[in-house]
Amino acid sequence: MRIAGMLPEPIRGILISSGISEKNLREIRLRTGRGLVAETADGECMLDKSGNRVYTEEAAYKVTGETIKTAMELLTGYSVYAFEEELRQGYFTVAGGHRIGVAGHAVTEGGRVLRLNYISFLNIRIAHECKDCSKELFGRLYGDGQYYHTLLFAPAGCGKTTFLRDLIRLFSKAGLRVGVADERSELAACYHGIPQHDLGMRSDVMDGCPKAEAMQMLLRSMTPQILAADEIGMREDVLAIRAAAGSGCKVVASAHGGTFSELKRNPMLYELWEERRFERYVLLGKEGRGFGVKEIYDADGEEMKGWNI
Repeated sequence: MRIAGMLPEPIRGILISSGISEKNLREIRLRTGRGLVAETADGECMLDKSGNRVYTEEAAYKVTGETIKTAMELLTGYSVYAFEEELRQGYFTVAGGHRIGVAGHAVTEGGRVLRLNYISFLNIRIAHECKDCSKELFGRLYGDGQYYHTLLFAPAGCGKTTFLRDLIRLFSKAGLRVGVADERSELAACYHGIPQHDLGMRSDVMDGCPKAEAMQMLLRSMTPQILAADEIGMREDVLAIRAAAGSGCKVVASAHGGTFSELKRNPMLYELWEERRFERYVLLGKEGRGFGVKEIYDADGEEMKGWNI
């Protein structure tokens, strides 16, 4: 397990002894003074010092503050200050594309976070590429040189980012230039500016920049045919999408929403729907231990039953 090699003992040994494969692992939760928790494709489990699954926190291995401090040193290559800007946003990305969420005591000034002190909580999100997971969907969105403004939507944890990442790769593979506004480093998972995920040879990534500004910068500098952004929904995003549409660039994005009606409760997404900015809406959901397409809608919000996968 590669991620285990980036963590201190005894966490490393516990994970290896647990028998959980990295392919099946989703998150590792380290909380000072609390039990060690792993999130897998099968659900959450607590682990004891021998790597066995246990069912009470009393039986789980207790994470110490020293363990979290050492984990931060290892994950940042003993250069925590090099990640200071990312840490102000509550996360940083390491080699392999794994995203480390952090929480603790925030030092603020004028409403702005200056730094995090006493980091006591880590959420290690394991990066997974799932190539061709969106292949059937891609066949509905691209053909004969035609492609559509598309919004993927789903509740949290239902594969929006994974599907969007794979669509970017497939559009790039099909010969289209794709500009990727990767505000939270989840699509390309850049490490020192280099994507850790395969987005295809024709994708250009603006990493760690607010997505609306990144979209505008990409439009000006990289002449994309497609702009991709994860989790839109703010006023700035709407303005950037309008600008993209006005330039002839298609937008492929994702947003939160469990149903089409729920999606429209976001006033910004409702505006985009009223303007018919998106031509296809794709609802994703869980299927067994993976994710899949549940429903596809046209620009008016009518379900395209013949298009369902």
